[in-house]
Amino acid sequence: MQNNKATSKKDKTLYRQNVFFNTMKKILYIFGFLTLIVSCTGLPDFSNTPSISYNNVRIITTQVPGQLGIAKKDSVIISINYQDGDGDIGHTEEELKNVFKTQGDGFQNYMVDFYFKKNGKFEKIVPDDIIGGNIKFHLKEGTKPGPIEGVIDYSIDFYYNLYSGFKITGKQDTIKLGITIKDRALNVSNTTETPEFVIFK
Repeated sequence: MQNNKATSKKDKTLYRQNVFFNTMKKILYIFGFLTLIVSCTGLPDFSNTPSISYNNVRIITTQVPGQLGIAKKDSVIISINYQDGDGDIGHTEEELKNVFKTQGDGFQNYMVDFYFKKNGKFEKIVPDDIIGGNIKFHLKEGTKPGPIEGVIDYSIDFYYNLYSGFKITGKQDTIKLGITIKDRALNVSNTTETPEFVIFK
């Protein structure tokens, strides 16, 4: 009888432990699920003025046909991180046509400052041709305004035999770029700079 009582008491203890652990597992599961819902539905609080930061720079050197034969060019691909509170960054192709009609070719939403390293110091150069242009992306049609973030890649081509617009040597030039963007409400972001890098190697 004593053994039966001991076994019964042990079984009851194990039962209570199983109930406790199963209950705790359910509570933890529900808590985790609620945390997931909050993390998915909680929206970041970004300013409606775009904010950007440097991500990276890549250089791809290729050969292309030109008027004087084969020419080399460095395609400098600049990646920047962006955040915007109402998501009004970039234009569709159709919007770009209207922008050019109303504001002319000088309108840009991606602006680039060019710095050339000379005698160990950087000096800002204004080239004959405008560097920069327009960001050609847009939220999907019907998407409600809201916070967005991501990475923008933008490519600028530097041709080895067509650098007269820049007061640079055209060989082993060290430069850096300052990037600023503008949203469709004409809010201007901060400026972020790339590290120095070499073109025309």
